[in-house]
Amino acid sequence: MTDATPPASVAQSHKHGVFFVFAAGVLWSTVGLGIRLIEEAVVWQILLYRSISLSLFLYIVIRIRSGESPFAQVRRAGFPGVIAGLSLVAAYSGGIYAIQLTSVANAMLLFATAPFMAAVLGWIVLREPVRAATWIAIAAAVGGIAIMVADKSGGVVLRGSLAALGSALGFAVFTVALRWGRTGEMLPAVFLSGLFAIGITVGISAHTGHREAS
Repeated sequence: MTDATPPASVAQSHKHGVFFVFAAGVLWSTVGLGIRLIEEAVVWQILLYRSISLSLFLYIVIRIRSGESPFAQVRRAGFPGVIAGLSLVAAYSGGIYAIQLTSVANAMLLFATAPFMAAVLGWIVLREPVRAATWIAIAAAVGGIAIMVADKSGGVVLRGSLAALGSALGFAVFTVALRWGRTGEMLPAVFLSGLFAIGITVGISAHTGHREAS
């Protein structure tokens, strides 16, 4: 007798994982439309309101699911949780900034490089093996990115493309940080990212006086 998870359970978990990844991609693709509908706001103001609602929502969800304070789970997450939270702030802010400066299609395509970046970071930081097919896909993605950036060398659009790549890198670091911390629970780190973003965006918005939106 062993304590190994039954194959049926593993297959079911894999199906659920594929579904949630697909659903996340579909929902994330709607971000561009929502941001484009906001006429007068800078990235920090959008991120501030988004982070407030995110933190409140996750506080309630974590309380209901675990019956304990989200802050207790954040403390258990430790340093990897802090890295994951900060990387999400970079991912969110970079994503919003990118969509404001470049086309939604261009930004979303560059966001899709996050899994490749995560694979490379996992190979470097965690020493996880990467299949040959994945290296080929990464090389093709890098070639496509180079063509896109070279074709859109205008200052504003180029900044948008770089911000989109920065956002993808943020999501990649988030993924690797969770693996590094040996935890499958990401909600505490996401909750922490909301708190970080609130503090950062309040400071920046107060310093700029919301003048950039006008």
